[in-house]
Amino acid sequence: MSTSEAGSNTKLAERVKSILASRDLTLHKASQLSAELFGRSSPHYLPHNFYYDLRHGSFSPSLFQVFALSRISNYRVTDWLRVFGFDVAVIPRLQLQLPSRRTVLLDSALDDPNAFIPWLGNLGISPPLAGVLPLSQFLEWTKPGPLASLAELQHKGFLYAKIGYQDALAFPELLAGSIVRVTPGTTGDLVGQMTGEGSKNLFLVEHGKGLCCCQIRTVSGGRFALISTQLPFAQVALKVPEEARLVGVVDLEIRSLLRPQQPAIAKELAKRWKPEVFSAEPSQLGPLLRRARLRMGLSFRAASAISREVANLLDDDRYFVAPGSLSDYEMLNIPPRHFHKIVTFCAAYSLHLEKIFATLRLSLRDYADEPIPQLLTGRLSPAMAETAVETNEVELTGFVGKLFAELGEVPFFLRESLKGLSGLTRPSLKDFFWIGGTGSAFHPYLAGGLLAVVNRQKKKPNDCGSKPLWQQPLFVILKRDGNYVCGCCSRENNSLIVHSYPGGVHRREQFRNRDAEVIGKIVTIVRRLI
Repeated sequence: MSTSEAGSNTKLAERVKSILASRDLTLHKASQLSAELFGRSSPHYLPHNFYYDLRHGSFSPSLFQVFALSRISNYRVTDWLRVFGFDVAVIPRLQLQLPSRRTVLLDSALDDPNAFIPWLGNLGISPPLAGVLPLSQFLEWTKPGPLASLAELQHKGFLYAKIGYQDALAFPELLAGSIVRVTPGTTGDLVGQMTGEGSKNLFLVEHGKGLCCCQIRTVSGGRFALISTQLPFAQVALKVPEEARLVGVVDLEIRSLLRPQQPAIAKELAKRWKPEVFSAEPSQLGPLLRRARLRMGLSFRAASAISREVANLLDDDRYFVAPGSLSDYEMLNIPPRHFHKIVTFCAAYSLHLEKIFATLRLSLRDYADEPIPQLLTGRLSPAMAETAVETNEVELTGFVGKLFAELGEVPFFLRESLKGLSGLTRPSLKDFFWIGGTGSAFHPYLAGGLLAVVNRQKKKPNDCGSKPLWQQPLFVILKRDGNYVCGCCSRENNSLIVHSYPGGVHRREQFRNRDAEVIGKIVTIVRRLI
């Protein structure tokens, strides 16, 4: 999270003054309005010395004062937060960066629709959507455009979850740390087709101890049990809707292959446990934090350690919360004054921002929905603003259209997390390969594959024969005839051996060095599960 604006105190005060002036407001008038709307004793009140405080020291307004500014100016709360150095889009990035014991829902709705992102254009060649193809041969980056112009590619009702390393029941079909896309509202028909042996599909299930992704099977009495394919998970029958809820079916996985690790089941989930009846959503912050912390399997000390990681990642100690303070927030039910702690709660407990705001009687929707002009926030130069006008329409035809028709929705909120998923500091189009249509001929975990991200610096294959399938390194290989293949490979003498699995049977294919070239190691794959 950038705090550069907050660090330049004089500039920040002048920026706030300019934003209020755009609404014909002075600080004196804004202070009077805050007193009329909320009262002088309210935490929303804006004092007359507000500018003085901004210019001196490391002062930042309270969360309630930010909401007051939004209400008075009719500018969005999230834009005011960005003015003071807080980008709410950092929350899902932190949720992805931090290791998570339990499966969690990601807060995927915090993207700024006015943010500018580059888009893709066709190079004029329309390849078939089959086989392995480098995207750089068919696509190019175009000028940046507003995220809002890509509305038809986002917000289609999908949910996104991150698999925890203590409840990855679907391992090795899903790895700990993988991001899965969930289609809600489709569970009824799929459960109806279920056999006693278990469901064909993977479901995101919510129960008293949290969330998990796995297969399920029906049992007597209108109950179902969670299926763990390899891990020692206690078989517990759950009743819908009193003790469990089928959130949706998992239809897509984004899998990082950087450091695949075998997960382990938490002790409290390995032994038989009694299902809990769902209780109402807590309406106060303290109970909400307590329930979220326990669902994540965290003690106060462990949660505080995560807050230290957040503070280190954002280079600001104000995000750190001591164990005693975490206990006080739960027991005393006192809201934090500043937004730093809210960010830490969202990251450490994987809470959605709107849920925390609801317990504080605040809502993004009830205040304002008009954006602060980009030139006033300092995020855009005049030249960039002119470019934005020219790029309101984006290309969704040809290969670009086919590509995103296959994906169904683009999770734009993950775009800043690509470095963490792939390990690539500055990924380019040359690092992206289309792998649609490869089936399971090359490798079982490429079945249903759509995209692969390749580290072109890593071209040295190693022996994969002793590793389980889920841990085998995968590579993209260019054959002499110009076709690409991908799979596990190794070198023997002067030959490259590619291991493939047609029909599930292992087969070795041998190439002389001059007949095949290793392009790079696959570090991330996107694959359909349905």
